Amino acid sequence: MIHEIQKHFEKEYPREGCGILAIVKGKKEWFPCTNVAEGNEEFVISSEDWFSIKKKADIFAIVHNHLDNDNTASTNDINYCNALGIPYYIFSYPDMDLNVLEPKENFNPLVGREYEFGVQDCFEAMRDWLASENIIIDKRASFEQNWWEKDLDYFTEDVIAQWGFKKVDTPMKNDLLIFAIESDKGNHCGVYLGNDIFFHHAENRLSCRESLYPFWGQHILGIYRHEP
Repeated sequence: MIHEIQKHFEKEYPREGCGILAIVKGKKEWFPCTNVAEGNEEFVISSEDWFSIKKKADIFAIVHNHLDNDNTASTNDINYCNALGIPYYIFSYPDMDLNVLEPKENFNPLVGREYEFGVQDCFEAMRDWLASENIIIDKRASFEQNWWEKDLDYFTEDVIAQWGFKKVDTPMKNDLLIFAIESDKGNHCGVYLGNDIFFHHAENRLSCRESLYPFWGQHILGIYRHEP
């Protein structure tokens, strides 16, 4: 398997290579993935690859390489590893020395978080608020930035149903709110708290409680209630 991973890294060079280790029928398998990051020394796994693999296997670890024989976990590696809840296998390249980074559960206050996409964003704020109410959503997928502009949709009714939520017409406390801002696809989420107040985390802002009106309420795409 290491040889297959190395061959993929050779093919991708001078860009970082990436892929997924997953469990298929009780055995670990390697799935090379497309790196859709803008820069050569960073990686973002293609959402198409992620969901394709997740449909047929249990994702075990994220694999990528650092160039120039460095396998030290970066700040982004640590943050995304913790957010996804999945180990990161970081190889130096071309030496192929392995560093395994394990996720850690870190307490982070709900209100007043600084925004960082994929680490502290609307999904994490929504998921953590609901967890504080004993409503558990599985760890997130690896989102691509501006996914709604790339014909991707992480908030389909099928996906939300897998989290244990059913669409309703009128919001109640702890209902999941999906918003579509200047798009026909869901691209923001929050939690309804009652009295037209919701909790969310918007880009370039701190996480907060906020009124749905006059702005946010007009962009609600769907309301979803957890069914134990």
